[in-house]
Amino acid sequence: MCRTRILELVLMVLLALTAVAAQPVTLDTDPNLCGRWTFDETSGRIAADSSKHKRNATLEGDLSFDKVSVAGKTGRAIQLDGEDAVVVKAYKGVTGTGPRTVAVWMKTTRSRGRIVSWGTDDFGQMFNVGFVRGRFGVTPNGGYLYINEETDDDEWHHVAAVVREAELPNLYDDVKLYLDGGPAEIHDIGLLDLWPLQTGDELDVRIGQGYKGLLDDLRIYDRPLSDEEISAVFKLQTNRPVKQ
Repeated sequence: MCRTRILELVLMVLLALTAVAAQPVTLDTDPNLCGRWTFDETSGRIAADSSKHKRNATLEGDLSFDKVSVAGKTGRAIQLDGEDAVVVKAYKGVTGTGPRTVAVWMKTTRSRGRIVSWGTDDFGQMFNVGFVRGRFGVTPNGGYLYINEETDDDEWHHVAAVVREAELPNLYDDVKLYLDGGPAEIHDIGLLDLWPLQTGDELDVRIGQGYKGLLDDLRIYDRPLSDEEISAVFKLQTNRPVKQ
């Protein structure tokens, strides 16, 4: 191959890399997006992860998209029965004291069950996001934080839990809950802060354990999303550039 041709190929590669680098970062392409399951499948038992990590999830028990795929908030959604769940095999979630965000669309008539959970089954070492005392909230196995408003009204709601970076994050200071695009009001007896969040790494991420209802567009980030970013997810504007 002549020198001129080699230089042309090198130039083409550099131009391609530059074009990729020039693409604006969005909430859909964020490098901190650890997993995103849109549940848009209509057959089979695999829920594809549309993040760069490709952490596909497996429907357990009798679940299959042939039976549980329904119309979602956007595209399709998964309808869980309160018995079987979805597991992301070999993915342990955001562990330790790491900052994180969980965001998801939900629709249900029953106020119990976990939307997503992972960790080690010990005090302070689980990260459970779902219903706590009949309200959306977070519990690390020892302590709880949950919102005031009920969400078991058979309507679509967008909920999110954000853990900011801290040496030993706790529910009172470092966790924020969101409902339908904005910060949620915490229930007047909905805070019991016993253990800092030190999430273990034994259990795989599990989606929908004990939850009966619909889920759509579940996202896990290993950074805290801002109020504006949570609002963008709620408004279905996640393809817009992220402010740096």
